[in-house]
Amino acid sequence: MFLLSKLKMYLWIAGAAAVAAVTVYYRGRADGRDIIEHEIKDDRLDKLLTAKDVQDDVQEMDDGQLADRAREWVRGKD
Repeated sequence: MFLLSKLKMYLWIAGAAAVAAVTVYYRGRADGRDIIEHEIKDDRLDKLLTAKDVQDDVQEMDDGQLADRAREWVRGKD
């Protein structure tokens, strides 16, 4: 009887350790996913801000400047 109760105690301890390990593993995965999503959102925001700056620059140019810039972009810097 004493051996059976001791075995039960060890099984409970092993089960609790397994549950703790699984919990820590899945929590780490969730944190990693949150970090990746944050980096993706930051990258998207940077790209949107860059596109907005380019659009603003193009809107401020007159036709001559726009043609020069387009020629430079298409042909390269020769």
